[in-house]
Parts: sequence; C-alpha cells; structure tokens
Amino acid sequence: MSNGSNERAENYLQNLLTNGSKEGDSGAKLDLPPWYDEQLFKRGQGYFRKYRFVMTSGMLAGLIAVLAIPSILRVLICTRQSSNTLSAYRRYLRTIFHVHAWYFHSIDDRSSKLWTSIAAVRQAHSRSSKACQRRSCGQITQKDLALTQFGFIGFITLGAHRISLEDDDFLEATSHMWRVLGYLLGIKDCYNICGNSWEESRERLNIVMHKVYRPALEHTSEEFHQMTEALVHGLWHANPMLSVGANIYLTKRLAYVKGYEYYSFDYPAGEQPDPQQKSYYYDLNWWDRFIVSYGLFIVTYLHKYQIVRWYFNFRVWVLDLFMYYLPTIAIWKFGFKSAYVSIFRPGGAAHELQLNLKEE
Repeated sequence: MSNGSNERAENYLQNLLTNGSKEGDSGAKLDLPPWYDEQLFKRGQGYFRKYRFVMTSGMLAGLIAVLAIPSILRVLICTRQSSNTLSAYRRYLRTIFHVHAWYFHSIDDRSSKLWTSIAAVRQAHSRSSKACQRRSCGQITQKDLALTQFGFIGFITLGAHRISLEDDDFLEATSHMWRVLGYLLGIKDCYNICGNSWEESRERLNIVMHKVYRPALEHTSEEFHQMTEALVHGLWHANPMLSVGANIYLTKRLAYVKGYEYYSFDYPAGEQPDPQQKSYYYDLNWWDRFIVSYGLFIVTYLHKYQIVRWYFNFRVWVLDLFMYYLPTIAIWKFGFKSAYVSIFRPGGAAHELQLNLKEE
C-alpha cells in the first residue's frame, strides 16, 4: 500500500479501537443508506451461488477467528448462546440461516425475509448488549460489530488470490453488499469495515487482519478453545467433515499466524520463512492432516475450474437442505425438537432470541 493508503488505514483502525469501543448501535433507522447501489448489491448476492463452497468455508473460519476477540467472547459467554455442543449447534445454524436470508431474498421488498432477518438480528444484538451491561460483561460496541463483520467477508476477499479467485467484480460487489448489511445492522460509516470501494475496504480489512486478528490468534485463551470446540462439535452435526484441530489450523493459516504456513506463498509480503519456526501441522493427528491437505489442495489448485466449483457448491447446497429439512445426525443426537432450527415463524415473523444468561 502507498503511504496515503497506510495512513488512511491506520486512522481507521485507531478510530475503531478507540472511539468504536465506546459506542453501541448507530441508532440509524432500518432503511437503505444514501450510497446504496442496487445493481452492485444484487451482484454481490448472486456471487454466493457461484462461490458457495469457498464463501461458506471462509465464513466458518471467520466465525472461529471472532472468538479470539476478548470483548466479543465475553458477550458470548455471558449470553451462553454457544457454551456447549447443543447451544452452539442451534446458535450457529441460526447464524447460517440469517446469512442465507441476506443472500437469497429480495432487498426490494420491505416485507421479505431479508428485512425481517436484519431487524431480528439487530434487536437480538440490542437485547444481548443490554443484558450483558447489567451483568458487567461489557456491551456490543461498534468495534465488536465491525470485527464481526470481518468474520463474514475478510478471509474470502483478502485470500481470494490464494485460491485463484481473480474476480474484481466479485470483490467490489461483495464489499458493497456487506457495507450495506453493516449499515443496516447498526454500524456507522466511519467504523464500517467496508468502505466506499473495494480499494478502501481492502485497506481496512488488511490492517484489521494484521493488527487485530493475527495477534489475537497468535495468543488464544482457554475460553477460545472451549468455545471453538463447542462451535465445531455443534456444526459437525450439519457437516461431519469438520474437525477442531483442522479448522483452527486453517483459520490461523488464513490470518498469517506463524507456524501455520502450508504453502510457500503463505507468508505476508516482505516476510521470509524462519527455518527455526515450528510447523504446527505436524502436531495434528492423521485425520486433521488429511482434512487440511485435502481442503487446501481443492481450493488452491482445483477451485478455478468451473466443474469443480459446481460439484462442491452442489455438495454444500445438499448439506444446507439437510440442515433445513432433515438434520439427520442432529436428530439422532439431540432429538427432533432440538435438532430442527428455524429463524422464522410459520407466518413469516422472526423468532425472538432466547437468552440463557450466565448466573452470577
């Protein structure tokens, strides 16, 4: 980046970490921002169908990375929404279903599931934030919202070149879409991790990854590992190819954590391999090594071919169908009532978030 770009990025990060940690929801009405671009937003929605497999994988890594942020982790622990396998299964399925609503439903129709979902998530954030404040666990701040926003867009866009996803329109449209979603979810423009162009978004995403996520993932806490285990063990009931060791490894690799390099190009620009650096790949068991090697080979060398994308997108689509309509493994483990997760009532209204607050 140029000196001007570096300065803009530094100013953004300083403002986010300093002032953004003191402010809650923007208070803006649930309405489209003045800079909304209809065609760009809709193209962003359309790219999920084209790159469903890698976008879903990138978001999973983002969800794991978010657990390394102490302020966000405190809120999750306080609300007990993902503290064990069952609660994590239900929470993260709801998260997936909300993201699907944003990608698959119309933004033109104010009565669509996209708008219903956005309103429900924003209300849930408000309730969780107030409840945690009452228990001295902090609140959901602008900083937390923006860092969570990174989880949904950061790795797939910043890492696009690592999987031969050289698609400038994908980056521009996806950036704009998540800028709009961030605004609707209560993030002020000055804190929104997506700027008014992909170039500005890349500056913000890049500095957040290297100066917030990378150090956070280098020094993870016991609570991080406990919550990650709950997340992965919960979502395993929707996708049995998930593994705690492999998914943590893949997440840290995406954040350029030292010792988690797999390929020679897994080093940030200007950094050279350290021959004394331990490779944590060899700490993994044989199954985790297989998942890492298999997954990285596919996305690095095969994903550029349309037939391969189609096949893996189709596999994810089938898994999603089972999540919605026949969560077989979850039924076997949790029973029918707990296995089925829905974010909408039969009439179309959203289910309210049921808090299970941590006892004093």
